[in-house]
Amino acid sequence: MRIDRRSFWFLDAVVELRENLAVLGSPNIEVITNRRPHGLAARELAPMLASLCEAGLIRVKHSETDALARTLPEIESALAMSSCAPGRYSGFWYGLTPEGGAVWESLARPDWSRYFTGWSDGEEHCIEAGGHELAEEEFARASSQPSRVLVPGSAVWTVRRPWSATYWKTAPVGFQVRYRSTRGKWDRVAEGIWEKRHPVQRPWYEQPAF
Repeated sequence: MRIDRRSFWFLDAVVELRENLAVLGSPNIEVITNRRPHGLAARELAPMLASLCEAGLIRVKHSETDALARTLPEIESALAMSSCAPGRYSGFWYGLTPEGGAVWESLARPDWSRYFTGWSDGEEHCIEAGGHELAEEEFARASSQPSRVLVPGSAVWTVRRPWSATYWKTAPVGFQVRYRSTRGKWDRVAEGIWEKRHPVQRPWYEQPAF
């Protein structure tokens, strides 16, 4: 399958997390995905997804039954069965296969040492990165946020060999820090100063020119 700008969008959209099919047809897609829309008409969605499935680049699967959709009729049915109502996503999701990830990497040329991810659950937090320096930078950034107060001595560092960077990508090594924080005093001015001093991470992969 020849990858062009539009088909690349569908691979790029699920590099970090799988996506619900209903999002692809949502009028709020730009807000939900925080990226420009794919530019396809509604009638073009199913054929695009089916062609990516046929090429072995993506997998479309039901979130509860694990049923797969591969053919054009199955993809059309999966789109109709999926929903992305706020807080009530259901139906089918799609994500990269290892082959799809390899194609994405060949075009985007990512630097996994500049990639990081993480989660926060109340007072518990976790940051993982492909480079130790980046992990330290992100830990310093997150733990210094004015609205949170780092619990002294709570940071635990671990080297992951190998490291599951995403659901499809395994890197040779990654660096993890888990820590705890308590709620601080929210201050609009302090937050604004903090955001200026801690800009968003630099891009870790390229956008290919088609």
